[in-house]
Amino acid sequence: MELAYPLNSTSLQSIPIRSATTSIVMLRNGAMALGVTGLLLFGMSQLIATDLQEPPVEESPTIAPIHLPELKPTVIRDTRVAKPQELPPPMTPSTVDRTLDPGDMPIVFQPPTTTGTKVDTSIVTADPMPIYKPAPRYPRRAMAKGIEGYVVVEFTISKNGSVKNPSVVGAYDASGAPTDVFNHSALRAVERFKYRPTVVDGKPVEKHGVRNRISYKLAD
Repeated sequence: MELAYPLNSTSLQSIPIRSATTSIVMLRNGAMALGVTGLLLFGMSQLIATDLQEPPVEESPTIAPIHLPELKPTVIRDTRVAKPQELPPPMTPSTVDRTLDPGDMPIVFQPPTTTGTKVDTSIVTADPMPIYKPAPRYPRRAMAKGIEGYVVVEFTISKNGSVKNPSVVGAYDASGAPTDVFNHSALRAVERFKYRPTVVDGKPVEKHGVRNRISYKLAD
């Protein structure tokens, strides 16, 4: 059978050239593969041939044995003998006279009686009695200086128990020296005093010349 187209001489010559190039490339790749494989095998053989050893272990220092002395408990015994207590002397029995001698005591029963007597209020007499005595205020000036003392106040108790006309009779500090630092406070306190008034013959009366001592002392 004849071909419709004539063969080209150029194409026929190029086929052998391509086949030679491919062979060279394959040979080169094979050589590289062999070289890499050889290197890997060599490296593995070197790793296997290496003589790996465990690092040396340092020995711990030797501790000398500890010897504790033998401990014995100390017991202190009291060898003293307690002195026996002396018995009290026996009690002498006392005799009791159980005989009763009835006396001559008359017993009279009478019904209660009422006389109807009343207390006469005209004869009742009573002195004044304090009902309300508030504590005085400590003056600031005396407190700041640490002054202590007392005040004697004289006044009149009225018929209703209130205080009238208070006045200072004497005022002294703790050393006995006269002072007026407490006068105002004492008078203000006495003005608020309340008393049960004096009663004479059953009637309240005024009581003059009543004195009261008011002391001022700082707390400890």
